Amino acid sequence: MSVAGGRRLWLVRHGETEGQSSIRYHGRNDVALSDEGRAQIRALAPLLAGVDFARVVHSPLRRAAESAAILGERLGLPVARFQVDERLREISFGDCEGMTAAEIAVAHSAFWADHCAGRADAFPGGESRAGFAARVRAAIREHAAAPWTGDLLVVAHRGIVRHGLHALLGEPGHGLDPYAVALGSVSVVREDGSWRLEAVSLLP
Repeated sequence: MSVAGGRRLWLVRHGETEGQSSIRYHGRNDVALSDEGRAQIRALAPLLAGVDFARVVHSPLRRAAESAAILGERLGLPVARFQVDERLREISFGDCEGMTAAEIAVAHSAFWADHCAGRADAFPGGESRAGFAARVRAAIREHAAAPWTGDLLVVAHRGIVRHGLHALLGEPGHGLDPYAVALGSVSVVREDGSWRLEAVSLLP
């Protein structure tokens, strides 16, 4: 994708995992990409072809690191441009790591009722949503403000992409969140005086 004017930040969510990220709460669980997930990221690469990426910043978790490596190989990016940022880890779901919503509803029924009603700030034994949001938004704002020349590629997780978009674009109004983030997708923001959304959740 090539559009004139302003530098851009590309936010990629990793592909599907062996632990089924599409249906399971994998946060700090360090699950690997599945064959389907690798195929999703390989298919995404043509959308990024021809972009001048100054840096590639990614989560240390395997599903994100491998996604970044696949994109780097496909795009011919030198290893020297890659950077791991510990702050881009997904939120910890604590005692609910690896479980489906149905399993959590049975094992932690009181918590799940509070969670569905918007009253819970953290999963049992997990990281608070407020703390997670603060660390991710600080990291994204720091990277976005750095004096780099060219575009920036961030490869991480659903929560990181969503909070990254919130950090640069502000909160959506009317209680709605337009930042749906599919596995193996890329969302793009551009800086033209201020940050604006150029494309959200692009899929191959």
